[in-house]
Amino acid sequence: MRKTILNILLLIVASVSLSASAQTDEKLVSYPMPPDSIMQLQPRCDYIISRYWHRCRFDYAMSHPDKFNEAFGAWVALLPHASADTVHAAIDKLLAKFVKKGPETLTLANMARGWLYADTSQYRSDELYMPFALAASKHKKIKKEQKVPFEADYKRMSSSAVGSIVPPIEIISPDGTKGSFSDIKGRSILVFFNEPDNVDCSVTRIRLSANPNVRELIERGELTVVCVHPGEPGEEWKTAAASLPEAWHKVAMPAAHDYFDLRIKPQLVYLNGGHKVLAKNLGLPYLLGAFEVANKKNKNTSAANE
Repeated sequence: MRKTILNILLLIVASVSLSASAQTDEKLVSYPMPPDSIMQLQPRCDYIISRYWHRCRFDYAMSHPDKFNEAFGAWVALLPHASADTVHAAIDKLLAKFVKKGPETLTLANMARGWLYADTSQYRSDELYMPFALAASKHKKIKKEQKVPFEADYKRMSSSAVGSIVPPIEIISPDGTKGSFSDIKGRSILVFFNEPDNVDCSVTRIRLSANPNVRELIERGELTVVCVHPGEPGEEWKTAAASLPEAWHKVAMPAAHDYFDLRIKPQLVYLNGGHKVLAKNLGLPYLLGAFEVANKKNKNTSAANE
Protein backbone atom coordinates (compact mmCIF):
# COMPACT_ATOMS: atom_id res chain seq x y z
CA MET A 1 0.00 0.00 0.00
CA ARG A 2 2.79 2.41 0.94
CA LYS A 3 4.57 1.65 -2.34
CA THR A 4 1.42 2.42 -4.33
CA ILE A 5 0.92 5.72 -2.52
CA LEU A 6 4.57 6.66 -3.12
CA ASN A 7 4.30 5.93 -6.83
CA ILE A 8 1.15 8.03 -7.12
CA LEU A 9 2.82 10.94 -5.34
CA LEU A 10 5.83 10.68 -7.63
CA LEU A 11 3.55 10.68 -10.66
CA ILE A 12 1.78 13.81 -9.43
CA VAL A 13 5.10 15.61 -8.88
CA ALA A 14 6.34 14.60 -12.33
CA SER A 15 3.13 15.70 -14.02
CA VAL A 16 3.08 19.06 -12.22
CA SER A 17 6.71 19.81 -13.09
CA LEU A 18 6.09 18.97 -16.73
CA SER A 19 2.92 21.03 -16.92
CA ALA A 20 4.66 24.01 -15.35
CA SER A 21 7.67 23.90 -17.67
CA ALA A 22 6.19 22.82 -20.99
CA GLN A 23 3.10 25.10 -20.94
CA THR A 24 1.38 23.02 -23.65
CA ASP A 25 2.22 24.87 -26.83
CA GLU A 26 0.32 22.68 -29.31
CA LYS A 27 2.66 23.75 -32.11
CA LEU A 28 5.64 22.52 -30.16
CA VAL A 29 4.71 19.54 -27.98
CA SER A 30 1.44 17.73 -27.51
CA TYR A 31 1.98 16.22 -24.09
CA PRO A 32 1.32 12.43 -24.26
CA MET A 33 -0.84 11.27 -21.36
CA PRO A 34 -0.25 7.64 -20.33
CA PRO A 35 -3.40 5.48 -20.04
CA ASP A 36 -4.80 4.97 -16.55
CA SER A 37 -3.84 1.31 -16.70
CA ILE A 38 -0.17 2.31 -16.39
CA MET A 39 0.30 3.14 -12.71
CA GLN A 40 4.01 2.68 -11.96
CA LEU A 41 6.38 5.64 -12.33
CA GLN A 42 8.90 4.05 -14.69
CA PRO A 43 6.38 2.69 -17.24
CA ARG A 44 4.57 6.05 -17.25
CA CYS A 45 7.84 7.88 -17.87
CA ASP A 46 8.74 5.37 -20.59
CA TYR A 47 5.40 6.07 -22.28
CA ILE A 48 5.84 9.86 -22.15
CA ILE A 49 9.51 9.93 -23.16
CA SER A 50 9.08 7.66 -26.18
CA ARG A 51 6.13 9.71 -27.52
CA TYR A 52 7.03 13.21 -26.37
CA TRP A 53 8.27 14.54 -29.72
CA HIS A 54 5.85 12.64 -31.99
CA ARG A 55 3.75 15.68 -32.88
CA CYS A 56 6.44 18.30 -32.53
CA ARG A 57 6.72 20.81 -35.37
CA PHE A 58 10.48 21.07 -35.37
CA ASP A 59 10.55 23.92 -37.89
CA TYR A 60 8.45 25.92 -35.40
CA ALA A 61 10.63 24.73 -32.51
CA MET A 62 13.85 25.85 -34.17
CA SER A 63 12.43 29.31 -34.77
CA HIS A 64 11.33 29.59 -31.11
CA PRO A 65 14.50 28.55 -29.25
CA ASP A 66 13.33 29.61 -25.77
CA LYS A 67 10.15 27.54 -26.01
CA PHE A 68 12.07 24.62 -27.52
CA ASN A 69 14.64 24.72 -24.72
CA GLU A 70 11.86 24.83 -22.11
CA ALA A 71 10.13 21.81 -23.62
CA PHE A 72 13.46 20.00 -23.94
CA GLY A 73 14.13 20.61 -20.25
CA ALA A 74 10.73 19.15 -19.31
CA TRP A 75 11.59 16.04 -21.33
CA VAL A 76 15.03 15.77 -19.74
CA ALA A 77 13.46 15.99 -16.27
CA LEU A 78 11.78 12.64 -16.83
CA LEU A 79 14.75 10.77 -18.32
CA PRO A 80 16.26 9.70 -14.96
CA HIS A 81 12.95 8.03 -14.02
CA ALA A 82 12.62 5.94 -17.17
CA SER A 83 14.26 2.66 -18.16
CA ALA A 84 17.74 2.92 -19.71
CA ASP A 85 16.71 1.20 -22.95
CA THR A 86 13.78 3.58 -23.48
CA VAL A 87 15.91 6.64 -22.74
CA HIS A 88 18.73 5.73 -25.12
CA ALA A 89 16.27 4.75 -27.86
CA ALA A 90 14.43 8.06 -27.46
CA ILE A 91 17.66 10.09 -27.60
CA ASP A 92 18.85 8.20 -30.68
CA LYS A 93 15.48 8.71 -32.37
CA LEU A 94 15.52 12.45 -31.66
CA LEU A 95 19.06 12.86 -33.00
CA ALA A 96 18.23 10.75 -36.06
CA LYS A 97 15.67 13.35 -37.15
CA PHE A 98 18.54 15.78 -37.79
CA VAL A 99 21.33 13.46 -38.87
CA LYS A 100 21.74 15.47 -42.09
CA LYS A 101 21.07 18.89 -40.54
CA GLY A 102 24.03 20.57 -38.89
CA PRO A 103 22.45 23.68 -37.31
CA GLU A 104 19.59 21.66 -35.83
CA THR A 105 21.98 19.06 -34.38
CA LEU A 106 24.04 21.91 -32.91
CA THR A 107 20.90 23.34 -31.31
CA LEU A 108 20.09 19.99 -29.70
CA ALA A 109 23.66 19.57 -28.45
CA ASN A 110 23.71 23.05 -26.93
CA MET A 111 20.41 22.43 -25.14
CA ALA A 112 21.63 19.06 -23.88
CA ARG A 113 24.85 20.66 -22.64
CA GLY A 114 22.90 23.31 -20.78
CA TRP A 115 20.55 20.87 -19.07
CA LEU A 116 22.93 17.93 -18.53
CA TYR A 117 26.57 19.06 -18.38
CA ALA A 118 27.14 22.78 -17.87
CA ASP A 119 28.04 24.20 -14.45
CA THR A 120 24.44 25.39 -14.10
CA SER A 121 22.84 22.14 -15.32
CA GLN A 122 19.84 20.92 -13.33
CA TYR A 123 20.08 17.23 -14.27
CA ARG A 124 23.79 16.44 -14.45
CA SER A 125 24.41 13.24 -16.41
CA ASP A 126 27.39 12.32 -18.58
CA GLU A 127 25.57 9.24 -19.82
CA LEU A 128 22.63 11.24 -21.20
CA TYR A 129 24.73 14.07 -22.61
CA MET A 130 27.31 11.89 -24.40
CA PRO A 131 25.16 10.99 -27.47
CA PHE A 132 24.45 14.68 -28.10
CA ALA A 133 28.11 15.67 -27.72
CA LEU A 134 29.19 12.87 -30.05
CA ALA A 135 26.59 13.79 -32.68
CA ALA A 136 27.74 17.42 -32.72
CA SER A 137 31.46 16.58 -32.69
CA LYS A 138 31.13 14.21 -35.68
CA HIS A 139 28.62 16.15 -37.79
CA LYS A 140 30.02 17.15 -41.17
CA LYS A 141 27.73 20.17 -41.49
CA ILE A 142 28.81 21.82 -38.22
CA LYS A 143 31.75 24.23 -38.40
CA LYS A 144 35.04 23.06 -36.93
CA GLU A 145 35.19 25.81 -34.33
CA GLN A 146 31.64 25.02 -33.21
CA LYS A 147 32.60 21.39 -32.65
CA VAL A 148 35.49 22.16 -30.30
CA PRO A 149 33.61 22.23 -26.96
CA PHE A 150 31.68 19.06 -27.81
CA GLU A 151 34.84 17.25 -28.90
CA ALA A 152 36.50 18.20 -25.61
CA ASP A 153 33.44 17.16 -23.60
CA TYR A 154 33.18 13.82 -25.36
CA LYS A 155 36.88 13.04 -24.95
CA ARG A 156 36.65 13.83 -21.24
CA MET A 157 33.50 11.79 -20.69
CA SER A 158 34.56 8.78 -22.76
CA SER A 159 37.86 8.62 -20.85
CA SER A 160 36.39 8.72 -17.35
CA ALA A 161 32.68 7.88 -17.50
CA VAL A 162 31.57 4.94 -15.39
CA GLY A 163 32.31 1.83 -17.45
CA SER A 164 35.09 3.47 -19.47
CA ILE A 165 38.73 2.38 -19.48
CA VAL A 166 41.09 5.19 -18.50
CA PRO A 167 43.53 5.66 -21.42
CA PRO A 168 47.35 5.55 -21.07
CA ILE A 169 47.76 9.19 -20.04
CA GLU A 170 51.26 10.53 -19.46
CA ILE A 171 52.24 10.87 -15.80
CA ILE A 172 55.37 12.30 -14.19
CA SER A 173 56.87 11.18 -10.88
CA PRO A 174 58.46 13.63 -8.39
CA ASP A 175 61.96 12.67 -9.62
CA GLY A 176 60.99 13.70 -13.15
CA THR A 177 60.55 10.20 -14.57
CA LYS A 178 57.83 10.06 -17.21
CA GLY A 179 55.50 7.10 -17.50
CA SER A 180 51.96 6.10 -18.38
CA PHE A 181 48.93 5.79 -16.17
CA SER A 182 48.54 2.30 -17.60
CA ASP A 183 51.74 1.32 -15.72
CA ILE A 184 49.97 1.64 -12.37
CA LYS A 185 48.93 -1.75 -11.06
CA GLY A 186 46.55 -2.79 -8.32
CA ARG A 187 43.61 -5.02 -7.49
CA SER A 188 41.55 -1.85 -7.05
CA ILE A 189 42.72 1.71 -7.57
CA LEU A 190 41.59 4.94 -5.94
CA VAL A 191 42.58 8.01 -7.96
CA PHE A 192 42.61 11.15 -5.83
CA PHE A 193 42.98 14.41 -7.75
CA ASN A 194 44.67 16.59 -5.18
CA GLU A 195 44.87 20.35 -5.62
CA PRO A 196 47.03 21.67 -2.75
CA ASP A 197 45.37 25.09 -2.60
CA ASN A 198 41.88 23.64 -2.23
CA VAL A 199 40.66 23.29 1.38
CA ASP A 200 38.41 20.29 0.66
CA CYS A 201 41.31 18.50 -1.05
CA SER A 202 43.47 19.15 2.01
CA VAL A 203 40.83 17.68 4.32
CA THR A 204 40.46 14.63 2.07
CA ARG A 205 44.22 14.16 1.93
CA ILE A 206 44.50 14.22 5.72
CA ARG A 207 41.57 11.87 6.31
CA LEU A 208 42.68 9.35 3.68
CA SER A 209 46.25 9.26 4.96
CA ALA A 210 45.11 8.85 8.59
CA ASN A 211 42.44 6.21 7.96
CA PRO A 212 43.46 2.79 9.34
CA ASN A 213 41.25 0.86 6.90
CA VAL A 214 42.91 2.54 3.93
CA ARG A 215 46.35 1.77 5.33
CA GLU A 216 45.52 -1.89 5.97
CA LEU A 217 43.95 -2.39 2.54
CA ILE A 218 47.09 -0.93 0.94
CA GLU A 219 49.36 -3.11 3.08
CA ARG A 220 47.52 -6.26 2.02
CA GLY A 221 47.71 -5.29 -1.65
CA GLU A 222 43.97 -4.86 -1.99
CA LEU A 223 44.03 -1.12 -2.69
CA THR A 224 46.32 1.22 -4.59
CA VAL A 225 46.02 4.94 -3.94
CA VAL A 226 47.19 7.31 -6.67
CA CYS A 227 47.44 10.95 -5.66
CA VAL A 228 47.36 13.01 -8.85
CA HIS A 229 48.47 16.60 -9.23
CA PRO A 230 46.42 17.85 -12.23
CA GLY A 231 49.10 20.06 -13.71
CA GLU A 232 52.79 20.49 -14.43
CA PRO A 233 55.27 19.03 -11.92
CA GLY A 234 56.58 22.23 -10.32
CA GLU A 235 58.97 22.43 -7.39
CA GLU A 236 56.15 23.29 -4.98
CA TRP A 237 54.33 20.09 -5.89
CA LYS A 238 57.49 18.00 -5.56
CA THR A 239 58.00 19.34 -2.04
CA ALA A 240 54.35 18.67 -1.13
CA ALA A 241 54.50 15.15 -2.61
CA ALA A 242 57.33 14.26 -0.25
CA SER A 243 54.99 14.68 2.73
CA LEU A 244 52.37 12.26 1.37
CA PRO A 245 52.23 8.63 2.60
CA GLU A 246 55.09 6.57 1.20
CA ALA A 247 52.69 3.82 0.13
CA TRP A 248 50.80 6.16 -2.20
CA HIS A 249 51.69 6.73 -5.84
CA LYS A 250 52.39 10.44 -6.27
CA VAL A 251 52.25 11.67 -9.86
CA ALA A 252 51.68 14.83 -11.85
CA MET A 253 49.33 14.63 -14.83
CA PRO A 254 49.64 17.76 -17.00
CA ALA A 255 46.78 16.67 -19.30
CA ALA A 256 44.40 15.67 -16.47
CA HIS A 257 41.74 18.23 -17.42
CA ASP A 258 41.57 16.79 -20.94
CA TYR A 259 40.59 13.37 -19.62
CA PHE A 260 38.76 13.99 -16.35
CA ASP A 261 36.02 16.38 -15.29
CA LEU A 262 37.64 18.09 -12.30
CA ARG A 263 35.03 20.75 -11.60
CA ILE A 264 34.03 18.91 -8.42
CA LYS A 265 36.80 19.17 -5.84
CA PRO A 266 38.11 16.89 -4.56
CA GLN A 267 37.59 14.39 -7.35
CA LEU A 268 37.80 10.72 -6.33
CA VAL A 269 37.62 8.05 -9.03
CA TYR A 270 37.52 4.34 -8.22
CA LEU A 271 38.89 1.83 -10.75
CA ASN A 272 39.27 -1.92 -10.94
CA GLY A 273 42.59 -3.57 -11.73
CA GLY A 274 41.99 -3.16 -15.46
CA HIS A 275 41.57 0.61 -15.05
CA LYS A 276 37.83 0.44 -15.72
CA VAL A 277 35.95 3.24 -13.98
CA LEU A 278 33.61 1.73 -11.39
CA ALA A 279 32.55 4.95 -9.64
CA LYS A 280 33.35 8.65 -9.52
CA ASN A 281 32.21 11.84 -7.78
CA LEU A 282 32.45 9.81 -4.58
CA GLY A 283 31.76 11.45 -1.25
CA LEU A 284 34.55 10.88 1.27
CA PRO A 285 32.28 9.62 4.11
CA TYR A 286 30.70 7.07 1.76
CA LEU A 287 34.11 6.00 0.48
CA LEU A 288 35.62 5.57 3.93
CA GLY A 289 32.54 3.61 5.01
CA ALA A 290 32.95 1.29 2.03
CA PHE A 291 36.63 0.75 2.87
CA GLU A 292 35.70 -0.08 6.45
CA VAL A 293 33.20 -2.71 5.30
CA ALA A 294 35.68 -4.16 2.80
CA ASN A 295 38.45 -4.29 5.39
CA LYS A 296 36.27 -6.07 7.96
CA LYS A 297 35.08 -8.55 5.36
CA ASN A 298 38.61 -9.34 4.27
CA LYS A 299 39.75 -9.75 7.89
CA ASN A 300 36.90 -12.11 8.63
CA THR A 301 37.68 -14.14 5.52
CA SER A 302 41.34 -14.37 6.46
CA ALA A 303 40.49 -15.42 10.02
CA ALA A 304 38.12 -18.11 8.75
CA ASN A 305 40.82 -19.55 6.49
CA GLU A 306 43.39 -19.82 9.28
